[in-house]
Amino acid sequence: MLPESMLRCLALFENCFTSPSYRRFLTLITGWLLCVGKHTVTGVMRAAGVVGVREHSGFHRFFSRGAWEPDALGLVMLRLVLSLVRVESRVVLALDDTLARHTGKHISSAGMHRDALLSCQGRPFWHFGHNWIVLAVVIEFPRWKKHFALPVLARLYRTEKVNKKLGEPHRKLTEMACELIRLVSEHFPERRFLLVADNNYVNRSVVRPLPSNIDLVGRGRMDAALYAPAPEYSGRGRPRVRGRKLASPKDRRGPWRRLEVQIYGRKTKVQVRVFDAVWYVVSHSRVLRFVVIRGWPGHDNDDVLMSTDLELDAAEVIADYCRRWSIEETFGWIKSRLGFEDPHNRTERAVQRTAPMALWTYSLTILWYARWARARERLPMRLAPWYTTKTAPSFSDMLATLRRQAWTLWLSDQARQDRLDQKELEPLLDAVGYG
Repeated sequence: MLPESMLRCLALFENCFTSPSYRRFLTLITGWLLCVGKHTVTGVMRAAGVVGVREHSGFHRFFSRGAWEPDALGLVMLRLVLSLVRVESRVVLALDDTLARHTGKHISSAGMHRDALLSCQGRPFWHFGHNWIVLAVVIEFPRWKKHFALPVLARLYRTEKVNKKLGEPHRKLTEMACELIRLVSEHFPERRFLLVADNNYVNRSVVRPLPSNIDLVGRGRMDAALYAPAPEYSGRGRPRVRGRKLASPKDRRGPWRRLEVQIYGRKTKVQVRVFDAVWYVVSHSRVLRFVVIRGWPGHDNDDVLMSTDLELDAAEVIADYCRRWSIEETFGWIKSRLGFEDPHNRTERAVQRTAPMALWTYSLTILWYARWARARERLPMRLAPWYTTKTAPSFSDMLATLRRQAWTLWLSDQARQDRLDQKELEPLLDAVGYG
């Protein structure tokens, strides 16, 4: 049912599976894209039209006992996404974690995690579910003047209580994030990357072991303890790793410089102070660039960004950090359109493999649509009186276009075989009726 161009993309994943598993993978991707209800395994099977045709237990075993690894698929997806970025250009990566809320005491590896959407300053809110660390590639589409964060790799973070129950050693959120960063660096040593992240990942666990081909831009702390770079070694005693103590970003004095920058797609005038310093507790002796910002839209107080790349100026640091917002949009789409929170798995391996399918389906949809739209001047978009300024397709439009292509192929195939009656239309009628 999928277009030939999508099947060519999926063919790149064939070496990650055995032959039977690859056929199930194609069926599951088809169902995941066409499913308009709950994205459970059985719901995806219904959308793919294989209920009663193929044994349902085999699709459950695909996730719980299949001979394939999520990291292998993620690296193939990463290679596919990198084909959109010129070799000489630096690739922007976005790193963040998101909560997949669940209910039910039999769900494997679920625990209580802080809910960032419902929490506010001084009043955290906790929810039961899975916390996923996601690494995505931020791709710019100049035609639409938009950035999309395409997920490629993911890790499931478990609480200490859950790890103790499973008999596994506890691993921090930042330790698992470093695994993803090293994985990208080791498999693509010839590429240069810029990682953007919020302040949860601007710490010693992430900054100190950064690979040589990856730089980091993220939020710092206004009360950071800063030092001057270490002076040259005099030949006596132990070499120094830091110089004299400097004022923190909050206490730093000096003139402000006015700057017009793009913040989340809008031109905004802000005031900045730029300086280099050693944040010893985070970067050891490595010199970092700090950009203190006053007048950030929606922020009453001053804020500070840091960069490990000393060649970036203030405008570039701000613009690069703003690209991080695209991964927040990704989390919204995969939860509302691709059922990221729907599967309720009871085995550990099934949990590790089912939710990432929603991430990869999101990336595949945008990759397919970008190639499909190249030769088309007018693109199909859902318009309404309350969308008076809409000029670019959203992910919802992209997914709807792919679904129309799939159903058009299926209907044409049925018509050629003279089988276009109510019985043969049952999969489409079921999707419309129950969607």
